[in-house]
Amino acid sequence: MEKDRRLYEILQGLPIPTFVIDQRHIITHWNVACEHALGLTSKEMIGTSRQWQPFYKNQRPVMADLVLCSASDEQLDRHYGDRWHKSLHVEGGYEADDYYPHIGAGGTWFFFTAAPLRDTQGKVIGAIETLQDITDRKRAEQREHDQLEELVQQRTSELLEVNEELSQYAFVVSHDLRSPLRAIRNYADFLLEELGEGLNKDQQQYFSGLKSALNHGEELVRDLLDFSHISKREILFQRIDPGLLLRELVHSKIIPADVDLVLQESWPLIAADRTLVEQIFRNLISNAIKFNRSATGRRVELGWQPVGQGFCELFVRDNGIGIDSRYHEQVFKMLQRLHTHKEFEGTGIGLAIVRKAASRLHGSVRIESSPGEGSTFYVMLPLWGHMEEIDV
Repeated sequence: MEKDRRLYEILQGLPIPTFVIDQRHIITHWNVACEHALGLTSKEMIGTSRQWQPFYKNQRPVMADLVLCSASDEQLDRHYGDRWHKSLHVEGGYEADDYYPHIGAGGTWFFFTAAPLRDTQGKVIGAIETLQDITDRKRAEQREHDQLEELVQQRTSELLEVNEELSQYAFVVSHDLRSPLRAIRNYADFLLEELGEGLNKDQQQYFSGLKSALNHGEELVRDLLDFSHISKREILFQRIDPGLLLRELVHSKIIPADVDLVLQESWPLIAADRTLVEQIFRNLISNAIKFNRSATGRRVELGWQPVGQGFCELFVRDNGIGIDSRYHEQVFKMLQRLHTHKEFEGTGIGLAIVRKAASRLHGSVRIESSPGEGSTFYVMLPLWGHMEEIDV
């Protein structure tokens, strides 16, 4: 009895809302701070098992009850979701936070702890639970979250606007460049035809260099137009058999005789825009052939694998020169080349087109590659019949 009196005095003097239950889940202590926080007096609560009443509309265990019956993690998850964890300070104790909309003006957030009470032999004879009002902190966190979300939305809107302007700028500039490039080519052809055999070796090299530069310029303009069109075009999702599409694509292209092309037999149906899928794989197959100097013969494999819910990964694998992992992200950026134009032709836009197109199809692209060990590009795209599962 002396121990009970001392416990009562200690709890009554605490500014922290605290209550105690015994082995039968009956309330034995309900301090003044608890009365003020929850609006129920000790006279109303002591001797009852209504510890749930201030918090919930229907009867259910509070954390002290769960501590007392050594609840499993599954039981704690069922009542508190991911808002609980084991106490770092008390064996068998738990901590959690939760929101109670009917307590206080505008609701109250409590951080609460519960721990077993033991006798001198270590036997559990009850459980104690304490509450801490953390409403101000939670509201401050929510304000910060809302402000951050508003800032993110603002920045996203600004970025979308800038991207649209850049896309429009790329379209206009690349479109307008076609005319002067065409004029330069025509004048070069006229000069070459007029001067003909009168050109010496150096002059012939000058004309050869001019035509090479014109070819590169025209290729750059075409790729810039392709990139800008991806952002502007309306996407038409339709059912596509990628195996059939790839067969048509590789048969319509001139594949060098020394390239061993392997195409997987069976394919899943995907939901995609046919034009964008063709752009993706035209670029990937072209790269797989171009960046390959294998002494044992060039090989390109086209296949697929399941990944995640509602998606698959189509891949293009080669036995080419490979790419160091340091550059796996860089290769997808605009005009980022790892080699000089003399080593390998190209504009450095092809893989940027691939990533942009995959993104517009609610997919993504990634690479697995090491120097000298070839490269595999994986394009994740939605499966047909699963579009409703994708956040568009």
